[in-house]
Amino acid sequence: MSIPKRCWQFAILLLAAFICFSEAQYNNSNPHEPEFFNEEAAQFLLTQMNDVYWASATAYRQFADDTLSPEILMREKLRPFYGTMQKFDWQNFVDPLLKRQFEVILRGAKYPPINYKFKRATSTLKNMSRKKWVCNMKEPSKCNMAFVHQIKTVFTNSDDLDEIKHYWKEWRNKMPAEVKEALHYYIAYYRNMSTPDVQPSAFWYDQYEDPHLIYELEKLMDSLRPFYREIHAHLRNILRHKYGDDVIPPTGLIPHHLMEQVTYQAWKKETVLQNPFVQRKLPNMQTELDGAGFKPFDLVNISVQFFGSLGFRNLTDEFMNDHFIEMGAGTGGPDCKSRIFDFGEVELHFCPKVYYKKLLQTHGDIAAVQYAIEKNNFRVGLNQEACPGFGAALGEAVILSVSTPKHLQQRLGILQNYDYDDLLNLNRLYRLAAHTMLTLPTYFVHEKLWVDMIDGRVQPEHYNCHYWNLMQKYMGVEPPLQTDPGVYDMPYKFYEGIVDQFRSTKKLFDEFLGYQIYRAICLNIGEFERRNAYKPLDNCDFHGDKHAGKFLYDMMSAGSSKPWREIIKPLTSIKLTNMTATAFLEYYEPLNTWISEDNVSKNLRVGWMPIDKCKLGTTLPPNATNVFY
Repeated sequence: MSIPKRCWQFAILLLAAFICFSEAQYNNSNPHEPEFFNEEAAQFLLTQMNDVYWASATAYRQFADDTLSPEILMREKLRPFYGTMQKFDWQNFVDPLLKRQFEVILRGAKYPPINYKFKRATSTLKNMSRKKWVCNMKEPSKCNMAFVHQIKTVFTNSDDLDEIKHYWKEWRNKMPAEVKEALHYYIAYYRNMSTPDVQPSAFWYDQYEDPHLIYELEKLMDSLRPFYREIHAHLRNILRHKYGDDVIPPTGLIPHHLMEQVTYQAWKKETVLQNPFVQRKLPNMQTELDGAGFKPFDLVNISVQFFGSLGFRNLTDEFMNDHFIEMGAGTGGPDCKSRIFDFGEVELHFCPKVYYKKLLQTHGDIAAVQYAIEKNNFRVGLNQEACPGFGAALGEAVILSVSTPKHLQQRLGILQNYDYDDLLNLNRLYRLAAHTMLTLPTYFVHEKLWVDMIDGRVQPEHYNCHYWNLMQKYMGVEPPLQTDPGVYDMPYKFYEGIVDQFRSTKKLFDEFLGYQIYRAICLNIGEFERRNAYKPLDNCDFHGDKHAGKFLYDMMSAGSSKPWREIIKPLTSIKLTNMTATAFLEYYEPLNTWISEDNVSKNLRVGWMPIDKCKLGTTLPPNATNVFY
């Protein structure tokens, strides 16, 4: 029997009233503060906080705020309790979980209350890619072009360099002043939290429990640099052949609009890129999926069954019917991105389309659902993910497993007419690397620039040139055109990456740690053996392996009861607690070897010549080959 809409509305109003009443009990002059600030009183307080948290999470699912992240909203719901919590001597609690719970929750006390300015700045940065402020090149009177829906399509499909260059420049020149104002608001927001002893970036990395995480990320990028330089030289040669020698400057730097074009075309069949062995065509995955007759909910079922094969408790039909909802056509943005409510009661709104990228992403979505179910066994504070991006890293490890030819052929029954020999597999790795190896340095540049901004290592008048210096160092690119004075040239993903939901830290973290978790599991279960051509890392599928499932389950079921470094420690015999690039380099090692040898055979110069954009006229002499990056 369906419940009348009025009843739902009345129930939600009662729920909201309960939340307000519960919070009011703990406002400034709280008459119900415990008489003794001991562990028993702390447990009682946290029980009441848990009730408020769950009630707030339930209400949020009914009235989702599309500006602020759930984490920020839940932090605000617990704010009335912070003052009472800080009166406890929680650092000396005997119960380690209780101590950890106080530690995690009280991180929220460091942040100022959310106000209108914060919400406005967040909304501006989060939505800027969909705002229409650029005029059509062919019809200048029509100024209704947004980046994500229109300009990105031009970059993806056009071979007209003048057109691509035009939109690259105009999007930046026409950017509304409110975007720069929102950026500066966020810089001030983090600086205002700092003290003489604590830099703003320490708050940025607070949930990672490492104020100097940027240095670990920097070491990871340094480890990838030799491989990236080989890819850069290979790509530069392709672009010269396609567009002519004059598109690449003598410095060897690639114009940024061309690098963006390559990145956007990474998942496209017809692309600037040319696979290493053109005679060995990669399968048309859409044709394969259509031939198998998959429907949108089939992708969900396949993903659920994957976790069942690992020993996870099966999600019942009743649970999926109640908690999994097919999105309406046209929702989810251009990438048909699923929406997951992974706090409080779990809910998945899944994409109504079937294509290969969505097959992989759905496995990541179900990983997030499984993670949410496990961590929700903890009370408030401990029911969070270990750190932002940790859940996505677990999902990335699963995606790497299900994307292997072994899994697609043996488990899903597709690609039966393809023999993945070394040549075809190199083509596959090439397309994967084109996407990953060109995006990781981009996210790192955004991360490094942002940290330098908030920590004051670069002044506002040098923000733009510092950005291009970083882009040169880590990506070997330069601006294709000079923009107007005072304009910031960073792409929309930089601005998005400042907002909690899309922070660039998460992307870097989940990619590196995801590969690392994948490699560790594959080593532990014997599906990957070094120097064994029959068990390469890039074809390790751990479907059906309960031992692999135990590793994933243990990490998921830890919630935030321990720091993330402690959670990953059991993965390796040496109890490794830091991120490394080893897994990434081993995964792509066959491709790295091929590209390096191909570059040598074509006598291609690897590297590029730096130009200090903050000090004009400092281009290094052409014969200074020892200063190539």
